[in-house]
Amino acid sequence: MMIYSDTVRYALMALSYLAYQKGRLVKADEIAKAQKIPKPFLSKILHELARRDILHSVKGPRGGFTLKVDPNTLSMWDVVVLMGEEGRFNSCVLMPDKCEAFESNPCAVHHKWENLKRKIIEFLKETTIADLISVEERHFADAAS
Repeated sequence: MMIYSDTVRYALMALSYLAYQKGRLVKADEIAKAQKIPKPFLSKILHELARRDILHSVKGPRGGFTLKVDPNTLSMWDVVVLMGEEGRFNSCVLMPDKCEAFESNPCAVHHKWENLKRKIIEFLKETTIADLISVEERHFADAAS
């Protein structure tokens, strides 16, 4: 089971790439190529993040995107919420959208799953976009060698 969708994953990849660029305006084409993300999908994500005041967007041939927020204050969980996917974490591991129905008589794995979900959400809340920059640094160091 994926923790979050491709939308969130691509948003995280794009944000970490932009954080690594340290304020340089970056075109969607460059991010798509560097991160191997389909450009039409990425463009929608970038425009949504700009609309939500996470990115600064400059139109035109010299335009591009840059982070508008401090990558140290933007968590992975914030991105999940920005993309409207926090509800994914409410579903049951066996029967999606059924957890509430079984509160009084939970399935055999309900409590274990609740504990794991709590840990995953805690990890996402504690991990910032700045933390992901090291992934970018390693990725580009490997590509250069």
